[in-house]
Amino acid sequence: MSIPVFYEPNPIASPFLSEEESIHAHRVLRLKTGDPIFILNGKGQKFEAKVDQSTSKKTSFHHLKEIKSSEMPPYAIHLWIAPTKQMERMEWMVEKCAEFGIQSIGFFHSRYSERKEIKTQRLEKIVISALKQSKNLFLPSIYPIISFKDLLKQISPKEQEQRLFAYISEPPSLSLNKSLQLNQSYHILIGPEGDFSKEESEILLSNDWTPFGLGKAILRTETAGLAATHAIHLLHEN
Repeated sequence: MSIPVFYEPNPIASPFLSEEESIHAHRVLRLKTGDPIFILNGKGQKFEAKVDQSTSKKTSFHHLKEIKSSEMPPYAIHLWIAPTKQMERMEWMVEKCAEFGIQSIGFFHSRYSERKEIKTQRLEKIVISALKQSKNLFLPSIYPIISFKDLLKQISPKEQEQRLFAYISEPPSLSLNKSLQLNQSYHILIGPEGDFSKEESEILLSNDWTPFGLGKAILRTETAGLAATHAIHLLHEN
């Protein structure tokens, strides 16, 4: 039987699982005193421990020991998405991007956006689940939706950072892998399914955002977000 994995942001200071994790440990897994568990803090560390007491509201652990640690990778992916009307598509994208490994996922609304509100609580639960499933050591941040204009104000040019946006154009923009520089902090902007307006595209270009393409096919918003995330990982694995 595989050892179950749990998420606890500060297991050294607080030797208890959250109520939600405790419910899973007690009611689903039926863990008992002395059972081994793994704990991820989402900040680069993995611990092993043993269950002390388990109830549906509070599961405690003891004999905590760090067994793995990792520094942040030399590159960071920050994905910004104009969410679609169907929220289940966004949830799928968030889950898969978190499995690949990503530093943050944020949302914005622009002229042709289908959705201007989004609840982040469920998405935060999804990235925790993906963290445990994938055995990644870093938990992605989830940012609430903001306007296109506020997003541009928030992400100003910095050294060792690239700002790129998916751009449907004729002739096609350079592919993402040809636009990327190694070991940067990447802000990747994916517009709505209606694409950015002409004015928005011009604003991005005039503010030195780099346009990129993802091939000949026109991808759905959530597919483009996942494709961009995967492309960056592949570039750094070569």
